[in-house]
Amino acid sequence: MKTNRILTLCLAGLLLTGSGISFTSCQGDDVDTNQFTGGISLNVFGPCPVARGGELRFIGSGMDQVTAVFIPGCADITDIQVISDREIRVTVPQEAEEGYVILRTPSADIQTQTKITYTEPISLENFSPTAVLPGETITLTGDYLNLMQKVIFAEEVEVNCADFIEHTRQRITLTVPEEAQSGLIILSDTAEIPNQIYSEEELTVVLPSVNNVSQLNNAKPGNTVEIQGQHLNLVKQVRTSNGSEAEFVVTNDEILRFDIPADAADGDVVMIPASGVEVTIAHLAMAVPTEVQATPATGLRAGNTITLTGKDMGLITHVTFPNVSEPVALASQTEEQATVVMPEMAQSGNLMLNTGSGKQVAVAIETLKPTVNGYTPTTVSAGESVTLSGNNLDLIASITFGDGEAVAVTPSAAPDIEVPITTAEGEVTVTVTMANGETVTCPALNVTKPQCCYITSWPEEDIKSGALLEVSIENSDKLTSVQLNGNTVQYIVRDGSLLISLPADVSGEATLTLVSSNGEMPYTISIADGAAVVIYAGPAVNAGNWEGYVQLGSELFADAHVGSIITVYISNIGADAQGAFQNSSWSSIDPAYDGFALSGDSFTMVVNENILSQIQSGGLIVKGKNYTIESVTILN
Repeated sequence: MKTNRILTLCLAGLLLTGSGISFTSCQGDDVDTNQFTGGISLNVFGPCPVARGGELRFIGSGMDQVTAVFIPGCADITDIQVISDREIRVTVPQEAEEGYVILRTPSADIQTQTKITYTEPISLENFSPTAVLPGETITLTGDYLNLMQKVIFAEEVEVNCADFIEHTRQRITLTVPEEAQSGLIILSDTAEIPNQIYSEEELTVVLPSVNNVSQLNNAKPGNTVEIQGQHLNLVKQVRTSNGSEAEFVVTNDEILRFDIPADAADGDVVMIPASGVEVTIAHLAMAVPTEVQATPATGLRAGNTITLTGKDMGLITHVTFPNVSEPVALASQTEEQATVVMPEMAQSGNLMLNTGSGKQVAVAIETLKPTVNGYTPTTVSAGESVTLSGNNLDLIASITFGDGEAVAVTPSAAPDIEVPITTAEGEVTVTVTMANGETVTCPALNVTKPQCCYITSWPEEDIKSGALLEVSIENSDKLTSVQLNGNTVQYIVRDGSLLISLPADVSGEATLTLVSSNGEMPYTISIADGAAVVIYAGPAVNAGNWEGYVQLGSELFADAHVGSIITVYISNIGADAQGAFQNSSWSSIDPAYDGFALSGDSFTMVVNENILSQIQSGGLIVKGKNYTIESVTILN
């Protein structure tokens, strides 16, 4: 723990009239100033000796809870300056006497063990003049002023004794610094905990002043403003409300002229002397362009030139278009007129004219819009093309049919666009979007069902990789192939249903596309892992009366194990229909699966050890009578 030697402190050995802790030392001993014990406790007070009229400091713990300080010869002092919970300060009265100091607290009185003593009666009786200009001299009178080593003005502006003009027991004369401000004068002996003597009256440091604060309306950058006042030679800076510095000159200490900066904003203009004290000299209300008109103001396209006319147009620094974040520079400019080119992304709204002062003037503009009058054909099937007729159709960047996704359009006089095949049938809202993002609602379009093959319903259960996906379809006669992520997959069409063999190695989001002779219908599907693997996907085989069969090679069962499930999907089930599983020798593979009755759209076999040995060595034969074999899967 660091130990500091403090020569001017009286150590507080605590003699408590109630309860507390004791701390015993004496003046001049080494003092550990970090010994703060918590609660309400006094570690040290000082300076000691102290000047009457000077400041006395108490350092410890819980000092902010002290309610009064008793100094012999005086009434309790309640005017306490609380610095923190560890330090308080009081001013020593002139009638103070030597003796023990007592701190009053809510729990108990704390009495110092060391008596307070006093220095020679240092006094600051007067100073003159009481109002002074920076740079002028001031004389302080009193007694024992030769012990004071520093004069401190308001805001900690200090003059050391080396710079005093006169320094005697009764007088100090010095030059008032340029930075000095009005306030109390403080004398300090510069000790580690210094004796500081405060003046009873405040010193007035004269500031520059103006005769009248001007109200400057319709102010313009570059205008020269003249202010009359006193002591204007003290001015070091002229500044506008937004912090811009103005160039200025002072004539005969009574006239100040400044030029309004290019970026001056509404508000007070102040002059500032070396002390930093701001003095208001004028109120600015900056001018803006007036009587502004835009030509043309409507029917605007990207690249059009807008002419802006009005008064004080030279104040415009740049313009801001709706929906365009970057400022746009003027193409030309005079005091009566300015021109600007319409950016590509500009929308209808207020064109903002910006001035150097930060002010804005709004001018309404309206962009040219495309209009759609009709469609050819008036009724269109989803997936087929429709031609739009109307005006300014080259402004269209995309078209949205109903709640579908936007379809990009190549600008042309008569856009010919394909209605997305996924568009719902009925009266469909058509919305066109311009390149600038503005939208226009067009007449509704009558959309009918697609003419190509499309899916009308999906299974409720999850779609899994390796499974046979069955969906309901329309226009099955148009179907030519089925693709998954662009790759052709096997499929079977039967009785309005489409059975699709999903690969075992595809999962996650995938695009399923039905390819027809007259178009394609894409769908986004989600495929989960872990489904059965299709080991036979057609062509369909009519079992007849035990004549038809499907023979599956042993390589299809390489991953099979005890518990694997083989499923046969069937159709066209007739009377007395039966199914059977045989081995490669055309013998029963297991008595449980030989000549069993059929019902429903599938039948299964669970692999046991005996069956596993047979199918992995010779494969499997599916037979029966009075039904059609569509596909076979295995779930391992």
